[in-house]
Amino acid sequence: MAGQSLVCSLERRSDGFGFKTVTKPLERLFLSATQLLRCGAVLSMAARRSPTCGRKTSGPTRTVKVVVLGQAGVGKTAMTVRFVTKRFIGDYDPTLEAKYHHLEFVGDDLVQFEVLDTAGQEENSLAVEQKIRWGDAFIIVYSINDICSFDEVMRIKFLINHTKGPDTPVTLVANKRDLELDRMVARLDGEKMADTLGCSFSEITTKESYIEVARVFEGLYSKCKEQSQTKDIRRGSPRSSPKLSPRPHIRRVKNLLKSTAGKHLDVPSFGTNFC
Repeated sequence: MAGQSLVCSLERRSDGFGFKTVTKPLERLFLSATQLLRCGAVLSMAARRSPTCGRKTSGPTRTVKVVVLGQAGVGKTAMTVRFVTKRFIGDYDPTLEAKYHHLEFVGDDLVQFEVLDTAGQEENSLAVEQKIRWGDAFIIVYSINDICSFDEVMRIKFLINHTKGPDTPVTLVANKRDLELDRMVARLDGEKMADTLGCSFSEITTKESYIEVARVFEGLYSKCKEQSQTKDIRRGSPRSSPKLSPRPHIRRVKNLLKSTAGKHLDVPSFGTNFC
């Protein structure tokens, strides 16, 4: 798609449940005024029916940008859609890349999740780094029945460290726990990998548990919030205050004493004992 103009479009999902934002070549996007009005009407209805309506928050809506990374076929899109719609849909086009927007309460915080679901096809490092720069936090997904997807984890984490820094919130997710009979990666190996890379770890089944999926995203937001609060505390810490310089007359006296060391001089009294 090199050299093409891209645009994010709003499309109805293939299963008829809701809409998604999809990046497409500009010349393929032809929305009529009627289609735009329909999209606006549906989104307005969804907003009125949202479970977040009428619930009190502890402050303004917080936004976190999450990038979901991993090889094709590990369940990135199924996991993202499960979080956004609470429904499990198993079959997707692995070449599509989509961005989802989802409002969710995490504790008393109303959080706007912007989730970039990457395609997972073989890409050069520059293309992956461009997506990483967009995000605030990251989910690296591998499948327990695909050893190659597990081997890819370290390379992805290296790119995140290189682009955003080693302290960036990252969680490692082992997906498809329901395929236990086909398991190729032990849970202990996943935990050791996460410990080595310095990130949190979850083993989940997107197919069977919405709660497990939601905890991944909510936990990642909590890490972002904690990191932000830690930075604020450090900026306001007394340690960061500049050191006070000695009073000028004391500095002059000290310099005078140093310059006269070993000499016999009548030093005038300053009314203060500096010894």
